[in-house]
Amino acid sequence: MLPRGASSMPPPPNPAAYFPPPRVTLPSGLEILRTYSGAVIFLEILFGTIVWILVASTRIPLPLLQGWVMFVAVTAWFLSIVFLCVFLFGYANRIAVNWNQTDFLFHGVTFVFYFGAFLLQAATTSLHHFPRKFNSTTQEKILADHEYNISIAASVCISYICIC
Repeated sequence: MLPRGASSMPPPPNPAAYFPPPRVTLPSGLEILRTYSGAVIFLEILFGTIVWILVASTRIPLPLLQGWVMFVAVTAWFLSIVFLCVFLFGYANRIAVNWNQTDFLFHGVTFVFYFGAFLLQAATTSLHHFPRKFNSTTQEKILADHEYNISIAASVCISYICIC
């Protein structure tokens, strides 16, 4: 027999036990550079810097296309540095976010933007032989031979970022 006021039903479960806070499985500090995610972010920063330099060193014959490439390169470069610093300085342990999912989403979004930038940069490069008219008497190629080579290098670097 149960004592007075006691019930045969167990108490309701604590909801916090079923929804634990997200656990960070990515390491903090310099150990992040030894993981796949840290290496990919480092390569995105490295190749993003190279793309930024290469696109900026040309005359930008098609500002709409190469402006978007430059925007993606600079923005993704900055966000990659911020994302890497969150792990390097240990802020990931202080912010209650599912960092595994955030890392997956970050790399997915940067892939989409870099792939679009790759298509635009490759389109700019493919227009190398088309003439551009300044007036009715003078014509020159959209990209000079030196700029064509730089544009090819930028396209290759963006494709490396997409592969990462």
